Amino acid sequence: MSKIIHPADALKSIDQVLVSDPRNEGTQLAEWHSRIAEIVLVETTPIEVKQIFENAKNIALYTYFAYRLHQPAEIIGYTALEKALKLKFELEQDNLILEKKPKRLADYMNVALEQGWIKSEGYNSSRLLASSRVQQAKIVELIKSGELDHQEFTPIPEAEENEIIAEMREMSIAERVQHAGRHVRNFLAHGDGGLSPSAIGTLKKIAEEINQLYSGSSYGTRDQNGIS
Repeated sequence: MSKIIHPADALKSIDQVLVSDPRNEGTQLAEWHSRIAEIVLVETTPIEVKQIFENAKNIALYTYFAYRLHQPAEIIGYTALEKALKLKFELEQDNLILEKKPKRLADYMNVALEQGWIKSEGYNSSRLLASSRVQQAKIVELIKSGELDHQEFTPIPEAEENEIIAEMREMSIAERVQHAGRHVRNFLAHGDGGLSPSAIGTLKKIAEEINQLYSGSSYGTRDQNGIS
């Protein structure tokens, strides 16, 4: 195994600081910035959580210049989520009946799921998949019933809101995302997370979770000030 760090992963020389990482070839900085800027927390999120999350976003922005900052951005993102969960617990603990107080991120995640602070239908990034699954099931039913055999054109049935929510719950999205999040965070914390351009995707999921904690049933939808 080589003991020499690849030039693209070493500290940049001063004249290369604002040169994009070669692994980001084909991506424009403005586009990269826009994708990160779209990830926002609801206005009612505690300021401590907001600042940690903004730190994660800034690190994610600089992955454009230093590719290996993806995983540090994710680590700080999970730090923001842990802080958000702890503060939520402090707000609600007098109303909870628990055998023992949570200590680890995984414990706080379990409480959030058990108390319904985080729900499957709150992951807006999974709505399209759930809607598609509902539509596919409807098409299969039309085929089985024979209704497609005697019509030249049958419109694709739209998925209704209650059906989408039911499908998201059936898919156990919240449980799956948080289960994966626990493992990813543990791998990252021990330096075993590998290298993946996944910072933006991870921060989107974390924002969906934090927004559920502090926005009730709004699940991070944009208000008149553009906060989501």
